[in-house]
Amino acid sequence: MDLGLIARRYARALADYAESNGEMTRTAEEAASLSEAYRRVEELREVLASPVVDADAKLAVVRKALGEELSTSLAGFLRLVIRHHREKWLCFMLPAFIGIYKQRYGIVDMTLTTAAAVDEDFVGRLSAQVESVTHSREVRVHRQIDPSLIGGFRFRIDDRLLDASIATQLRRVEQKLGRQPERKL
Repeated sequence: MDLGLIARRYARALADYAESNGEMTRTAEEAASLSEAYRRVEELREVLASPVVDADAKLAVVRKALGEELSTSLAGFLRLVIRHHREKWLCFMLPAFIGIYKQRYGIVDMTLTTAAAVDEDFVGRLSAQVESVTHSREVRVHRQIDPSLIGGFRFRIDDRLLDASIATQLRRVEQKLGRQPERKL
Protein backbone atom coordinates (compact mmCIF):
# COMPACT_ATOMS: atom_id res chain seq x y z
CA MET A 1 0.00 0.00 0.00
CA ASP A 2 1.52 3.32 -1.11
CA LEU A 3 0.75 5.85 1.64
CA GLY A 4 1.93 8.75 -0.49
CA LEU A 5 -0.47 7.81 -3.27
CA ILE A 6 -3.37 7.42 -0.83
CA ALA A 7 -2.56 10.74 0.84
CA ARG A 8 -2.36 12.59 -2.49
CA ARG A 9 -5.66 11.10 -3.73
CA TYR A 10 -7.49 12.10 -0.58
CA ALA A 11 -5.79 15.52 -0.59
CA ARG A 12 -6.82 16.17 -4.21
CA ALA A 13 -10.37 15.10 -3.41
CA LEU A 14 -10.46 17.51 -0.46
CA ALA A 15 -9.02 20.31 -2.60
CA ASP A 16 -11.59 19.78 -5.35
CA TYR A 17 -14.43 19.54 -2.82
CA ALA A 18 -13.33 22.65 -0.90
CA GLU A 19 -12.89 24.60 -4.12
CA SER A 20 -16.35 23.62 -5.35
CA ASN A 21 -17.79 24.80 -2.01
CA GLY A 22 -15.85 28.09 -2.18
CA GLU A 23 -14.08 27.20 1.08
CA MET A 24 -10.55 26.52 -0.12
CA THR A 25 -8.76 29.12 2.01
CA ARG A 26 -10.79 28.42 5.15
CA THR A 27 -10.32 24.67 4.72
CA ALA A 28 -6.57 25.13 4.22
CA GLU A 29 -6.34 27.16 7.43
CA GLU A 30 -8.31 24.53 9.33
CA ALA A 31 -6.19 21.76 7.84
CA ALA A 32 -3.02 23.56 8.94
CA SER A 33 -4.40 23.93 12.47
CA LEU A 34 -5.49 20.30 12.59
CA SER A 35 -2.15 19.12 11.21
CA GLU A 36 -0.31 21.08 13.90
CA ALA A 37 -2.64 19.76 16.63
CA TYR A 38 -2.22 16.22 15.29
CA ARG A 39 1.55 16.62 15.46
CA ARG A 40 1.60 18.11 18.97
CA VAL A 41 -1.24 16.37 20.85
CA GLU A 42 -0.73 12.68 21.46
CA GLU A 43 -4.25 12.23 22.85
CA LEU A 44 -5.73 13.46 19.56
CA ARG A 45 -3.70 10.89 17.63
CA GLU A 46 -4.76 8.15 20.06
CA VAL A 47 -8.48 9.01 19.80
CA LEU A 48 -8.36 9.16 16.00
CA ALA A 49 -6.51 5.85 15.79
CA SER A 50 -8.72 4.08 18.32
CA PRO A 51 -11.01 1.41 16.82
CA VAL A 52 -13.41 1.63 19.79
CA VAL A 53 -14.22 5.35 19.42
CA ASP A 54 -17.06 5.93 16.96
CA ALA A 55 -16.95 8.42 14.07
CA ASP A 56 -19.15 11.07 15.72
CA ALA A 57 -16.99 11.07 18.84
CA LYS A 58 -13.84 11.40 16.73
CA LEU A 59 -15.34 14.38 14.88
CA ALA A 60 -16.33 15.97 18.20
CA VAL A 61 -12.74 15.61 19.44
CA VAL A 62 -11.40 17.25 16.26
CA ARG A 63 -13.89 20.13 16.62
CA LYS A 64 -12.82 20.60 20.23
CA ALA A 65 -9.13 20.46 19.28
CA LEU A 66 -9.64 23.23 16.71
CA GLY A 67 -11.94 25.20 18.98
CA GLU A 68 -14.30 26.21 16.18
CA GLU A 69 -17.02 24.92 13.90
CA LEU A 70 -15.47 23.12 10.96
CA SER A 71 -16.09 24.13 7.37
CA THR A 72 -18.48 21.94 5.43
CA SER A 73 -15.58 20.71 3.32
CA LEU A 74 -13.28 19.63 6.14
CA ALA A 75 -16.13 18.12 8.19
CA GLY A 76 -17.28 16.08 5.18
CA PHE A 77 -13.72 15.05 4.40
CA LEU A 78 -13.10 13.89 7.96
CA ARG A 79 -16.35 11.89 7.96
CA LEU A 80 -15.22 10.20 4.74
CA VAL A 81 -11.74 9.47 6.08
CA ILE A 82 -13.11 8.08 9.34
CA ARG A 83 -15.79 6.02 7.59
CA HIS A 84 -13.07 4.37 5.45
CA HIS A 85 -10.82 3.85 8.50
CA ARG A 86 -8.03 6.03 7.08
CA GLU A 87 -7.73 8.47 10.01
CA LYS A 88 -4.27 7.22 10.98
CA TRP A 89 -3.03 8.63 7.65
CA LEU A 90 -4.32 12.16 8.29
CA CYS A 91 -0.74 13.13 9.15
CA PHE A 92 0.06 12.56 5.44
CA MET A 93 -3.22 13.76 3.90
CA LEU A 94 -3.37 17.18 5.56
CA PRO A 95 0.12 18.36 4.54
CA ALA A 96 -0.51 17.02 1.02
CA PHE A 97 -3.71 19.08 0.86
CA ILE A 98 -1.92 22.20 2.13
CA GLY A 99 0.71 21.68 -0.58
CA ILE A 100 -2.01 21.46 -3.24
CA TYR A 101 -3.64 24.62 -1.87
CA LYS A 102 -0.37 26.54 -2.01
CA GLN A 103 0.36 25.30 -5.52
CA ARG A 104 -3.08 26.24 -6.84
CA TYR A 105 -3.00 29.69 -5.26
CA GLY A 106 0.64 30.49 -6.02
CA ILE A 107 1.76 30.67 -2.38
CA VAL A 108 5.40 30.16 -1.45
CA ASP A 109 6.66 29.81 2.13
CA MET A 110 10.11 31.19 2.76
CA THR A 111 12.05 30.87 6.01
CA LEU A 112 14.59 33.64 6.50
CA THR A 113 17.18 33.01 9.19
CA THR A 114 19.54 35.84 10.15
CA ALA A 115 22.11 36.40 12.87
CA ALA A 116 20.26 39.52 14.03
CA ALA A 117 16.98 41.25 13.26
CA VAL A 118 16.77 42.80 9.78
CA ASP A 119 14.71 45.75 8.59
CA GLU A 120 11.47 45.47 6.66
CA ASP A 121 13.08 46.95 3.53
CA PHE A 122 15.51 44.02 3.22
CA VAL A 123 12.74 41.47 3.80
CA GLY A 124 10.54 43.24 1.24
CA ARG A 125 13.27 43.25 -1.42
CA LEU A 126 14.10 39.59 -0.80
CA SER A 127 10.41 38.66 -0.87
CA ALA A 128 9.91 40.55 -4.17
CA GLN A 129 12.93 38.77 -5.66
CA VAL A 130 11.58 35.36 -4.59
CA GLU A 131 8.14 36.26 -5.95
CA SER A 132 9.70 37.18 -9.28
CA VAL A 133 11.88 34.07 -9.55
CA THR A 134 9.18 31.61 -8.45
CA HIS A 135 6.36 33.36 -10.34
CA SER A 136 4.22 33.18 -7.22
CA ARG A 137 1.37 35.44 -6.18
CA GLU A 138 2.26 35.50 -2.50
CA VAL A 139 5.44 34.90 -0.52
CA ARG A 140 4.94 34.18 3.16
CA VAL A 141 8.08 35.07 5.08
CA HIS A 142 8.80 33.27 8.34
CA ARG A 143 11.68 34.88 10.24
CA GLN A 144 14.12 33.24 12.61
CA ILE A 145 17.14 34.61 14.43
CA ASP A 146 20.18 32.38 14.92
CA PRO A 147 23.25 34.17 16.35
CA SER A 148 25.46 31.21 15.42
CA LEU A 149 25.30 32.38 11.77
CA ILE A 150 27.63 35.24 12.85
CA GLY A 151 26.41 37.35 9.90
CA GLY A 152 24.71 37.03 6.54
CA PHE A 153 21.53 35.01 6.14
CA ARG A 154 20.06 31.68 5.20
CA PHE A 155 16.74 31.20 3.47
CA ARG A 156 14.78 28.14 2.59
CA ILE A 157 12.03 27.78 0.01
CA ASP A 158 10.50 24.31 0.02
CA ASP A 159 13.47 21.97 -0.33
CA ARG A 160 15.87 24.63 -1.65
CA LEU A 161 18.32 26.32 0.69
CA LEU A 162 20.51 29.35 0.07
CA ASP A 163 23.11 29.68 2.79
CA ALA A 164 24.94 33.00 2.66
CA SER A 165 25.98 32.98 6.31
CA ILE A 166 29.44 33.86 7.49
CA ALA A 167 29.55 30.72 9.65
CA THR A 168 29.12 28.53 6.55
CA GLN A 169 31.69 30.52 4.60
CA LEU A 170 34.18 30.10 7.44
CA ARG A 171 33.51 26.35 7.52
CA ARG A 172 34.17 26.13 3.78
CA VAL A 173 37.46 28.04 4.09
CA GLU A 174 38.45 25.81 6.98
CA GLN A 175 37.69 22.68 4.93
CA LYS A 176 39.71 23.97 1.98
CA LEU A 177 42.67 24.83 4.16
CA GLY A 178 42.47 21.48 5.93
CA ARG A 179 42.44 19.52 2.67
CA GLN A 180 45.44 21.15 1.01
CA PRO A 181 48.62 19.06 1.18
CA GLU A 182 51.57 20.59 2.97
CA ARG A 183 54.33 21.93 0.78
CA LYS A 184 57.90 21.01 1.56
CA LEU A 185 60.40 23.77 1.32
